[in-house]
Amino acid sequence: MKFFLNNLFLFLSLTLAAQSVSEAEALFNNKQFAKAKVAYEALLKRKPNDALNNYRYARCNHELNNFETAIKHFEMVGSRFPLKDLYLGELYFNTYQFEMSIEAYQNYISTLAPDDKKIAEVEALIKKSELGAKLLNRVENITIIDSNIVNKSDFLRFYDLNSELGSLSQQRIRLNAKTTQDKITFTTQRGDRQFLSDSVKGNMNIFTSYKLLDEWAPAVSASTVINTKANENYPFLLLDGISLYFASDGENSLGGYDIFLTKYTSSSKDFLTPENIGFPFNSPANDYMMVIDELHKTGWFATDRNQPVTKVAIYKFEYNDPKVYFRTEDSLKLRNVAQLKTFKTSKKTQNQVNVQKKDPELVATNHFIVINDSIIYNSPDQFQQTMAMQLYNEYLLLNNELHKVEETLSKARTEYVVTSSISEKQKQADQIRLLETSAIQLKKDIIKKKKEAINKEINFLYGN
Repeated sequence: MKFFLNNLFLFLSLTLAAQSVSEAEALFNNKQFAKAKVAYEALLKRKPNDALNNYRYARCNHELNNFETAIKHFEMVGSRFPLKDLYLGELYFNTYQFEMSIEAYQNYISTLAPDDKKIAEVEALIKKSELGAKLLNRVENITIIDSNIVNKSDFLRFYDLNSELGSLSQQRIRLNAKTTQDKITFTTQRGDRQFLSDSVKGNMNIFTSYKLLDEWAPAVSASTVINTKANENYPFLLLDGISLYFASDGENSLGGYDIFLTKYTSSSKDFLTPENIGFPFNSPANDYMMVIDELHKTGWFATDRNQPVTKVAIYKFEYNDPKVYFRTEDSLKLRNVAQLKTFKTSKKTQNQVNVQKKDPELVATNHFIVINDSIIYNSPDQFQQTMAMQLYNEYLLLNNELHKVEETLSKARTEYVVTSSISEKQKQADQIRLLETSAIQLKKDIIKKKKEAINKEINFLYGN
């Protein structure tokens, strides 16, 4: 009888395990990655070294942008799935581990036939990783004065430029049914010259024009050195009249738009080869519209890294001349600074920033998040530990709930003062007491939730 029961238990266990595997596979094949992730998590508890389960669990995390978890489990796969090196190349790149990205891409190429068309694509990715590795050797150590998350469609109005720098204007132009670009015009402080972007055969180029009496001369290409087959946009000329910042998504970009600097030389009557200004200004996302006020030692740039599709972050920073570079033997710290996950905050930073200049939809959530004395985030999206991010978002929700309770409480107190009916006053008094109790509890929960989020993140960052 005991033998029979043991066999029955074994049979049922195997049947359930088979069902779990097939369910996980079905979810994965249907691209339900969040649910498939949970299913493969359960399977890995039983067989932590299973190559297929690790590969698919890593794929789920890759699709859900859980980069660190995806890396860990792709690394456990072994050589059974060569495609994992292609994913690892991308993941290492996105986490600024550029040398490891190069190695992973090279490992993937070694598995391909010599005439495989994918080789050229992967070699282009290797070139970007090589650029990233080079730029990581010179990460500028900047101090952030302020940051705003705003609508991409009118981001320029959040640049509080001094009129001495000149003026910038923004229009939106449609290149095709799917693509809209910014058309930027920079006019010098004297009002005698413009640098402007416009479309040419579906791409953006930068042009220049001079004022002739009351009219502008026809705009001509700024330079063949600047304009390429890619998109060039977002021009800004420094007061020296020769240094031009612009953005390009060409082959010397890490991905999307990167910010470049070039200088005009009278000897060649042309601009020098543009240089990628590097980290932390540039990233694999779109980074653009660098403006420098040398007189007031201030700069601005825009980036859509870690932002929703319609939003962009504007960073205002202290401009250093000569540049100050971040020096450390700690590769994680270096990568965090390069990604703007951590940065110094300026003494100029205002505690009460002018709300008029912020996107009204995001005023409540636009703030610095102090992790510790050396790590400061400016968005919940910068949390690296998934649970810490979730706890911090719960903290924000509790804050919003407290705000609503306090608004209701304020109205209730006002109504209590003007009410003459004794019975109504009693009802209002009861409501006020309940609201006050609720507000006190919410404040306690808010403090606790924020502390939990920060502690989780610190433990993750420092491996505790």
